[in-house]
Amino acid sequence: MEKRIETTADEFLMMVRREKKMSLPELQKALGVKRHLLDEWIGMFESRGMIELIYPANPLSPPYVVIKNG
Repeated sequence: MEKRIETTADEFLMMVRREKKMSLPELQKALGVKRHLLDEWIGMFESRGMIELIYPANPLSPPYVVIKNG
C-alpha cells in the first residue's frame, strides 16, 4: 500500500478546490501560515495553471484565489 504524505500546501490546494474561491486573509487564518509562504504556494500552483490570483477592482477588497478548470 502506497503512503501519501500531505503537506500544508496540499491542504491549501484542497481548500481552494472545495471552496472554489478564497481570499488571502481567509487562507492565512485557516492554514495558520505567514503571507510570504502563502505567496510561494500561490506562485507555484499558479505557474502550473491550477489556480489564479485575482486582485479586485475595489482596493478595499482583499485579493483572492480561484481554482482553474474545475
